[in-house]
Amino acid sequence: MKLSLSFFLLMFSMFMTFTACGGDVAVNQSIVVEDGEVRTGSLSSVNGNITVGENCEIRGDCQSVNGRVRIGNNSSVGDLNSVNGSIDIGEGVKVEGDASTVNGGIYFSPGCEITGTVTTINGKVELANSRVRRNIETVNGDIELLKKSVVEGSIIVEETHGNSGKDRKITIRLADESVVEGDIIVKGERVDVKVYLSGGSKVVGNIKNATVFNE
Repeated sequence: MKLSLSFFLLMFSMFMTFTACGGDVAVNQSIVVEDGEVRTGSLSSVNGNITVGENCEIRGDCQSVNGRVRIGNNSSVGDLNSVNGSIDIGEGVKVEGDASTVNGGIYFSPGCEITGTVTTINGKVELANSRVRRNIETVNGDIELLKKSVVEGSIIVEETHGNSGKDRKITIRLADESVVEGDIIVKGERVDVKVYLSGGSKVVGNIKNATVFNE
């Protein structure tokens, strides 16, 4: 498999953060931010989780290698990145940037807003009554938009190279009046993508290289 450019940019960004950031860096231990705290720098962990409480303000990014990232209700954060771990986002959270995982899912609770792009390599994306201002992009992961979620950009299934892309099967599900304002685009031919639309959900743009089911 030929990894996407976004993967290499993510890894480079995380490396630079771990070596030269002005925030908190932890190796082989977790980082915990208590309810109501304000942090002016980034939170970076290797082999540990990052847990941000409720009503917090993180004026930087949260980035973990081999650990989970959890953001509590009504907090605001910068970019969220995880390698080998999921990202779980509470209700009413504002993400001022992108959310990206390698080998982990991204789960948004109701009332979230993401100003950038959501990206996964081998991980599911699930939104409930949330809004993504740009795109959702995946190499290999199902996508669910629930409870009037909105993607202002497009959903893009990226192409892979080599035998790893041969048997990919991806499900994209829109329910409960959820909307993709752009397109659903499947790049490459060696992937079976099924799009399910129900409960008044719709894709405003075009659906390319996928099978559509209206439920």
